[in-house]
Amino acid sequence: MTTVFELHGNTPSPDGIARYEFLPLTQPIADSAELIKEVALAISYNGLSHSVMMVTPVDMDDFLFGFSRSEGIIERADEVRDWDITQVDDQRWHADLTLSPRLLSRFKQGRQRLRGATGCGLCGIDSLQEALPDLPHLRLCPLPPAELFPGLRDRLQQHQPLGNRAGAIHAAMLLDRAGNVLVSREDIGRHNALDKLLGHALRQRLELYDHIVVMSSRCSMELIQKAVRAGVSTLVNLASPSQLAVDLARRHGLNLIHLPRQGSPRVYASPPATSHPEVHSPSAQQAG
Repeated sequence: MTTVFELHGNTPSPDGIARYEFLPLTQPIADSAELIKEVALAISYNGLSHSVMMVTPVDMDDFLFGFSRSEGIIERADEVRDWDITQVDDQRWHADLTLSPRLLSRFKQGRQRLRGATGCGLCGIDSLQEALPDLPHLRLCPLPPAELFPGLRDRLQQHQPLGNRAGAIHAAMLLDRAGNVLVSREDIGRHNALDKLLGHALRQRLELYDHIVVMSSRCSMELIQKAVRAGVSTLVNLASPSQLAVDLARRHGLNLIHLPRQGSPRVYASPPATSHPEVHSPSAQQAG
C-alpha cells in the first residue's frame, strides 16, 4: 500500500522568501523550510518588450536601474522619466520604464539590430558585437589596502539577511576605500545582485571610482562588463574568475581580485605600475 503525503507551500512573505513544506526521505513527518523566491520579470521600455529576467522580487527598483545601465540603455538615473512595476501573479511580474524621446529612439535602433541577427546563440557579427561590446578604459586606481581583506568573507555574510535565512542566493556588497560598507544587495542570480547594487549607486549618484564591489559568486565576463560600465574600480569575488573575465579586466583597467577560502588573495588584474601588496588572510598566516 502506497502512502500519499500532501505537502503544502508558499506561505506568503513580502521579503523574497517563502516557506514550503518538505518530507524528509527517512521520516513520514512533514517539516518546512524557507526558500528564496524566484519570479519571471518582463521588462519593457515605453511599452516595447526588451527581456524577461528571473529575479528575486526584492529591491526591484534598484534592479531596473542597474539592469538598464548594464544594458547600455541609460547612463544616468534621470534618463528614466518614470517606471511602473506590476505583480501579475505569484510567479510573474512586469516592469515598464519610460525613457526620454532621445533614448527611446536609440533603444528602437538597438532592437532593430538585434532582430537582424540570424541563427541561434551568439551567431553573426552583430550578435558577437553585442556579446563583447567596446567599453571604455577605466581611470586607473590603486589596489585596496591589504588591511581590507582579512575577515572580508565574514563581513559579506553578515550583510546577507536573505542568505542567512534561506541560503541559495548571491550577494554583492559595496565598500569605500576605508572598508566601510555602503550597501549590499541579494538575488538568486549573481548578475542581478550586481545590477541591484549598481542601480542603487546610480539612483544615489554615488561615484564608484576608488570603490570596491565584493561578490559571493564566481566572476564571469558579464560581471566585468557591468562593473566597467558603472565605473567600479575594484571587483573582488569569492570564487575564481574565468579566463575571459581576467582578459577583459586587464583590457579595461578594472582591478580584479579573487578571495579564496584558503590562502592569500589573488590579484589577477591591477594598474600596470602597481606592485602587488602583501595581502594575507588569517588562514594563510596560520599556515605560515
